[in-house]
Formats: sequence, C-alpha cells, structure tokens
Amino acid sequence: MIRPLLAGACLVSALLGCTAAPAVAGQRYHATELRPGDCIEPMPENAMVTVVPCSVPHAAEFATTYVIPNGPWPGSGEVVGLAAMGCGPKMRYVESRIGEAGATVIVPTEADWPRYRTAYCLAVPFDGGKLVGRVIK
Repeated sequence: MIRPLLAGACLVSALLGCTAAPAVAGQRYHATELRPGDCIEPMPENAMVTVVPCSVPHAAEFATTYVIPNGPWPGSGEVVGLAAMGCGPKMRYVESRIGEAGATVIVPTEADWPRYRTAYCLAVPFDGGKLVGRVIK
C-alpha cells in the first residue's frame, strides 16, 4: 500500500537540483537533494528530511523520483495513485530484502501544481517498524 506524504510549498527549492556531494548523516535536506540509498529518520511530514546512517534503525530509504504527467490537478487521491504507479516499477530493492519493504511517496500539493510534479519514492518497512541496513540497490 502506498502511504502518501505531501511535499507542500517547500518544493520551491526543486529548482536548485541535486547536490554534488552525498548527504551528511544527521543533517536536514529537501527531498530534491537526496540520493538513492539515503536513509531517513524520522518519517518526514513534508519534503524536509533528516538523513541518518543506514546502519541505525530508520523509517525510510530514498529510492528514486517520478515526474507525474502534466495536466490539470488530478486530485489528492489520483496524484498519489499516479505517483505510486510511477514509483513502483522504478524501485530497485536489494534482492534478499524484497519481502521487508514497500513504497511510499512524497507528492506535490495542489498549491504546487502544475509547476512541481515530482514524486519522491521511499522504501518503508511493511511491518511499520524500522529498517536497519540498506534495502535499495
């Protein structure tokens, strides 16, 4: 099941693109600055996340992005559905950990639409607990 998170107005920093350096553990970043395999704790309430070492229990691991097709605002439920359909096939799990994690998405809000259409795809534990170690290749 996909559990959406709303990115909110802070998506303005999406214009800045990704950083050239890897994320530093314990620092807060906008989702646009994440790299696949960055581990996040706690689960973000918006597009601002705290990166932690993957060796400690964490709520999610960033996997990839998906740009939702342009068009009129599809509604909150539909934007989550579109993001889930786009993120799912792009998730690359470590083979031995496939049964441990599923996907959730950070999606743009109606106020950000259509300028910001990027969904941020996160791996989260199926059991609602914490992940330890990497689950994304």
